[in-house]
Amino acid sequence: MRARLRLILLGLAAFMVALLVVFPAAWVKGLLPPQVSCGSIAGSIWRGQCNALAFSAPGRPALRLDSLDWRLHPLALLRARLQADIVATGNDLAARGEITVSSGGYIEIAGLSGSIGLDHSRLAALPAGWSARADASNFSLGISGGRITALGGVLLARQLRDARGTGFGDFRLEFPRQESAPFRGTLTDSAGPGGGPMQLQSQLVLNADQSWQLGGTVVLRPGSPQVLTAALDQLAPADLNGVRKFSLEGTAR
Repeated sequence: MRARLRLILLGLAAFMVALLVVFPAAWVKGLLPPQVSCGSIAGSIWRGQCNALAFSAPGRPALRLDSLDWRLHPLALLRARLQADIVATGNDLAARGEITVSSGGYIEIAGLSGSIGLDHSRLAALPAGWSARADASNFSLGISGGRITALGGVLLARQLRDARGTGFGDFRLEFPRQESAPFRGTLTDSAGPGGGPMQLQSQLVLNADQSWQLGGTVVLRPGSPQVLTAALDQLAPADLNGVRKFSLEGTAR
């Protein structure tokens, strides 16, 4: 009797494990929060794909993705973590990386690489009519309680243009991996041969209270747009060598 019961329990356990492995991802579609919608889900909960994914937030345009693929790491569950490799594609957007959600709501994004087109609707800091392209390379970010708790990697802002189509060049923001605020990085122009309209060397500091400070020097190159010259004249006067020293501060809240 005991031997038979053992076989039944082993068979039941094997069935449950097999069910979890192939657990249809579509079964959890109804569990998504109201601000997240998914047109269709394929695959299993461990490895699947959501098509026509949309994230919405009050007062902000919805972020829409053509598809989001994921592959969960089962062993991370033993450490009370939800960890997955993700690949996202959408309108003028492509990204891949690893995301980890730990107990207490701590979220970590690691190894993020990708590219996205930006305008005022996607990035409120850009004035209406301006555009740029942002590239991430091996970027990492930790978030807890709505605040950044870890930061590192490289972000490139390319093809920055105003509403008139005036180009302002490419820029590189780099943070060495840091586990606590303040986070200190460098913001420079990343112009290739021939150079962009200005040469920028600056330091950016992000604080725990979400305030920031940016300071450095900027030099206009020959042939720079007049609109850029006028804007920098308001920021800081140039010395005899054409060097402008500037200091800015603000808050991300």
